[in-house]
Amino acid sequence: MQQLTPHLGTGSSVIFRSSTVATATNLGTSIYSATKGALNKIAQIAANELAGRKIRVNVVSPRPIETPGLENAIPQDAIAHLAASTPLQRIGKPDEIAEVVLFLASEKGCFINGTVLLVDGGFITYAIK
Repeated sequence: MQQLTPHLGTGSSVIFRSSTVATATNLGTSIYSATKGALNKIAQIAANELAGRKIRVNVVSPRPIETPGLENAIPQDAIAHLAASTPLQRIGKPDEIAEVVLFLASEKGCFINGTVLLVDGGFITYAIK
C-alpha cells in the first residue's frame, strides 16, 4: 500500500484478493490464514486512511476457483470435496469473481468501502451449520 498510494487518483478503487481461509478455521492453514487475515485488516485500515481522498479499498475473498492452476495442483477427488463443501455443490468460475471485482470497481459499488466480500458459494455459512 505504501508504494501504491502515491499513484492513486482521487476516487480510485483498490481491490485486494484474499481467501475464505482468513475467515474460516480450516485445519493446517494457520500461516496462510494469518497472512490473508493480515491482508484483510490492512485493506480495512487503508479504507479509513484513504477515505479523505475518496479512494475505496475492498477485499474479494473467494473459495478455490475452477482454473487450470487448481486442476493441476490437486486431484479431481479433492476438487469434488471442495465443491461438496458449499451449498451450491460446485466450484466457482473465474468469470464469477471477475464480475464481483468489476462491480466493486464501478460506480455501482461506490458506497462499498472497507468490506471483505466473501464470494464462496455459501461455504462459510454452510461450514458452520
